[in-house]
Order: sequence, then C-alpha cells, then structure tokens
Amino acid sequence: MAVNVITMIGIGPLITIPLVLADLHGSVALAAWIAGAVVALCDGLVWAELGSLYPGSGGTYVFLREAFGGERWGRMIAFLFAWQIVLSAPLVLASGYIGFAHYAGYLWPALANGAVVQGLVAAGVGVLTLVLLYRPIRTVGTIGVALAGVAVATLAAVIAAAAGRFSPGQALSSDPHLGLAATLGAGLGSALVITLYDYYGYGAACTIGDEVRAPARVLPRSVMLSVLIVGVLYVALQLGVLGVVPWQQLVPRADGTLPEAANYVASVVVEAVWGSWPARIVTLAVLVTAFASTFGNLLAYSRIPYAAAVDGVFFRPFARLHATGKFPSVALAAIGLLALPACFLSLGDVITALTTGLLIVQRVPQIPAVAALRARRVRAPDRMTL
Repeated sequence: MAVNVITMIGIGPLITIPLVLADLHGSVALAAWIAGAVVALCDGLVWAELGSLYPGSGGTYVFLREAFGGERWGRMIAFLFAWQIVLSAPLVLASGYIGFAHYAGYLWPALANGAVVQGLVAAGVGVLTLVLLYRPIRTVGTIGVALAGVAVATLAAVIAAAAGRFSPGQALSSDPHLGLAATLGAGLGSALVITLYDYYGYGAACTIGDEVRAPARVLPRSVMLSVLIVGVLYVALQLGVLGVVPWQQLVPRADGTLPEAANYVASVVVEAVWGSWPARIVTLAVLVTAFASTFGNLLAYSRIPYAAAVDGVFFRPFARLHATGKFPSVALAAIGLLALPACFLSLGDVITALTTGLLIVQRVPQIPAVAALRARRVRAPDRMTL
C-alpha cells in the first residue's frame, strides 16, 4: 500500500490544483477530484481482480498476456505494451523530476527563471532515485514505507494549516458569471484528465507481485485502500486551499502565466497561517513527497521490461537479475537513465504525452481483459462486485 500511495501522491496535486481551478472555478473544482476518485476506484477494481489472478512481475504486461492467450494475441499485445512502457515510463518519471525542480524554486528562487539549471536539478533527482532503488526489495520496501509516511504527513500538514484559517464561505464560492451546469459542461472533462494523472499509481504494487507475500490477498486490498486514502486527502487538500487562498489568485493570468501563489500552493497556505519557517519545512517535505513518487514509479516500471525479457519478447539483458540483490538491475538502470533527457522538456507537454499513451495502451486494454476472462469462466480469487 505504501508503494501505491507514494506513486500516487508525489508533487502532482500541489502543482496541478491551479490547472484544475483554471477549468473549474472555485468550489466546482471539487467535482473533478471526486470524479477522479470514482473513476480510479472503478479502474482499481480491474487492477484488483487481475492482480489477484495473475500476481507477478510486470502487472499489466502479465494481465494482457494471460487474458488474451500467451501464445498468440496476448503475446503480441503484451509485447506492444512492454515497448510502449519503455517510451512512456521515462515521461512519467520526468514529470516528477521536473515538478521537484519547479517546486524547489520556493527555497531557491534562481530556479524559477533558469530552465537549464532547473533541468539539471531534475536530472540530479533522477540519478538519486536510481541509486536508492539499486538494492534488494527488502531495503527498498523499508525506504518506501518511510517515504509514504512523509507523503501522507505532508498533505496532512497542509490540510491542518488550512484548518487554522479556514473560511467556509470562501471555500464554497464559485464563479458568479457561470452556472454549475455550464461550468461542469465546459471544464469537467479537461479537469478530469489532470486529476486522473494525480490519482495514477494505485496499481503500482501489482507490478511487483513476485516480491509480495500472499499477493492474491494483499494486492487487491492495497489497490482499493490506497485509492480511498488518497481520495480523502485530495478532496480535503483542495477544500482547505480554497478556504485560505481565494481561487482567483490561483488561476492562470490572461497571458497564461501563473500567479506566485499558484506556483507554490502548499507553501503559500502554510506561510499564510503558520509563518515563514514552517512554510520552508513543509516545502522540504513536499520535495521529499515529490521524490517518493518517482521512487515508486521507477520501482514499478522497471519490472515490466524485465517480465517481457523473461518471456523472450524483449532484449535478453533486461531479464538479468543482480547477482546478490536479485532485482532486475539492467531494466532498472535503463528506465532510470532514459528519463534523464526528458527532464529538460516542459511539464505540460510531458503530462499530456504520458497521460494519452498510458490510457490507450495500459488502461483501456485491461478492461476487456476482465471480460475475456469472464467469457472463459476464469474465476479470480478477488472478484469485483456488481
């Protein structure tokens, strides 16, 4: 569950709140976070059922291979998925690295105006992530649990700070020029794309099923509990931010630039309530949280080309395990290093590219995979209700 939580939270909600508010003004933005949680729970049921039936390294790779036949269509679809992950996983990682470097501008203002320096800092975080993951899963698990604790505590601290100066009237205000139906009709779709990016990661544990005890029981629980926990935190965070900072101060200006408060939402909220030094401490915790997400993502994604290589449909060196740590060393290093060049791209372009790719190649095929298994009367240990 810790692996899922750190992969989901990261820095995403703290840098995308202004983007959601740009599509859904004021309290209407809560609809995007709630709808995102509902969609994530529905998709999480798919992950839970398939994860309980086919626990192993690779997650979706294994699901697609087994559901559609390991020798023909399933093998081809899984092969295509493995290649797509090698292209999209570095973008997922880079989004976290870029977000880290962007938010570090609160402590180091020179970063805000230096694209090259920002890219170098992002790449440095990528190298550190790879170094910490290059070790046995038992040690990685210990680090993951610690990072999950920091991630949850960070959001809880921002929510607690917001409660100290919370204005219910301000939090529940919306754009007086637009009705609720018009606002949702115009902006819910694009806002939902952003919140789904923030929820992404609840299936991370399913990619390391070979390294989990009692996976048929543990994986489904980890998926559903992580979505519920993070969903509550996200809604509370959005509501708390709106109760302290007027939503008009967080939306992009007419020229597309963001106000200062929108760049560092969590730090601005804490500074307004508790002062400068607590805000700096929370900023450091935000950066640790951002790092935690990249840690979980790289851990999960490295197992996919490894599983494909073990099956003989990817480069053979990717199947190599570390001599003593018994983790997929080549796959881990390759995915980690491929993310570094993407650290010099814009965050918006990276998010758009990776969200589209992951939806088409990972999320959409998994759903008919469940239908295919039902048609063959294959019963999973964890079967979704209704």
